[in-house]
Amino acid sequence: MRFYLLLALILLLVIVTIYFRYRKTHDMKQIAKYAAAVGAAIFFTYVSKVILVHKPLFIVHLALVLLSWIGVFYYLFKDRLILWFLLSPLATTLFFIIEALFFREHG
Repeated sequence: MRFYLLLALILLLVIVTIYFRYRKTHDMKQIAKYAAAVGAAIFFTYVSKVILVHKPLFIVHLALVLLSWIGVFYYLFKDRLILWFLLSPLATTLFFIIEALFFREHG
């Protein structure tokens, strides 16, 4: 329960930061980029529930999701997007999909 509370507080911090950035600059294009980066990180965090089936891949995916969230915060506070930070969990997600499609056992 504490973990979910911590995640909710982090997400609230991100939303408040984006809101104050918008009030300062009134740049909708930049806000849309921030929202897309946060949306991508949330998507990869959600995909972690599916990858839980394969423990070693799940551990690597969690490390890359953490790197993705670091990239989101770096983008929010330094205004410099490091795209491979943000999209790094895509590698484990694609590996999981390829493994499920081509290397599954037919019972």
